[in-house]
Amino acid sequence: MAKARPTSRLWSGSTSFARVASHTVIAKVRGAAAPGRMAMGTARAAAVGAVASTLERLVENGYAASVRPVFDDAGPARGRSMPLGDALLGAAGPGPARAPRQLAAATRSTGIVALTVAPGTSPRDLARHVAAMPQVEYAFVPPIRRLFGAKAAARTPAGRAKRSAPEQWAHPVVRLAEAQALRAFKDGSTVTVAVVDSGIDDGHPDLAPAIVEYRNFLPEKDKDYAGHGTHVAGIIGARPKTATGVSGVSRAKLLALKALPRDPDDFDATAYYRALRYVIGRAQVLNLSLGGEKDPAELDVLRDVIASGVLVVAAMGNEYEEGNPVEYPAAMPEVCAVGATDRRDRRAWFSNTGRHIDLVAPGVEILSTTPTYAYDEPDGKRRYDSMDGTSMATPLVAGAAALLLARQPGLTPARAIARLQRTADRVAGARAGSPSYGAGRLNVHALVR
Repeated sequence: MAKARPTSRLWSGSTSFARVASHTVIAKVRGAAAPGRMAMGTARAAAVGAVASTLERLVENGYAASVRPVFDDAGPARGRSMPLGDALLGAAGPGPARAPRQLAAATRSTGIVALTVAPGTSPRDLARHVAAMPQVEYAFVPPIRRLFGAKAAARTPAGRAKRSAPEQWAHPVVRLAEAQALRAFKDGSTVTVAVVDSGIDDGHPDLAPAIVEYRNFLPEKDKDYAGHGTHVAGIIGARPKTATGVSGVSRAKLLALKALPRDPDDFDATAYYRALRYVIGRAQVLNLSLGGEKDPAELDVLRDVIASGVLVVAAMGNEYEEGNPVEYPAAMPEVCAVGATDRRDRRAWFSNTGRHIDLVAPGVEILSTTPTYAYDEPDGKRRYDSMDGTSMATPLVAGAAALLLARQPGLTPARAIARLQRTADRVAGARAGSPSYGAGRLNVHALVR
């Protein structure tokens, strides 16, 4: 019998939207002042000022509609917009600098600027032109970030969630109850997990107690139109109010950051980068159930995030049957890359493979929270539903990481990933370091024991 395939606008392999955000060019200017650092050599300042003037002339000549720093670390002069050169040089003007203390080490992502492409201009031609400028490290048309989840074929009765093992079947597989029975178990409530996604229904009864902040980086309303972010958040930290609710892997606090729009074609790379860097100093784990083609600016931002001590957990992707592409940020060596398994403890048919995979976790028919209001999926306003995807496996690992960091708060991201791998269960028939399973399937009991 042919295997049923889920269909959804979220499923990256079944949509036809563009792979790049053609309305924007992202560039990085070398030598820009890091947050909190005002002084730089005269020659360096002159070089940065010259490239800033050249970029501003692209606007004057009609090739770009605007050019602005992605991160306004210096803070604009009160009541006035700051010239690009002053912003890149770290000149705060008459107003006080707004750079948070925790951004002092965010040096890799300093100097990233966004150019809005003017009508009639080729985005790729503009990117090539900017990349050839002196003092520009890179310039490119940013790839769209896609969500890696879809409605599962097996549906849950509307409005309720049976908390029995057959419904939340992943919990016994990863040995969560055994971990919770340990005398020294800590529930993760001292740890904050950031979720950069499509938003979260912060009014959901199982999620509201866990959310410490909800910030929308997009101009659209604060609604999770896709339902994806709400589902991911529930896997990490849902706290059931009634017997019909669902339980997350942990009781971690949730930092909800909306950065993916209702329509993937409206992807705003600037908003996405800002959401990523907002995590610094505010969370210990970052869940990214999304991905796409390689993005140099994303790499810079995430390396700053990781250098600040945040463990980044990202999805491998769902496109194994569409060519098995390498997805970023999961392919970053410093990121914990997560694949998906099914109820038989085998690689899910959709789960991408590759040598960069770290471990796997259940990702088929995963029950979790969905918005309590109507959203853009069939039978919306269900409160609970099952989804498939590496998007669902990733928050299982992120929630487990919160349990680990609650017990060992001093672990670096690299050491936390190593422990996740070292304690994973070897999947039957898979060799160590398998491109399908990595170190094996998540074992929460062994992780926190």
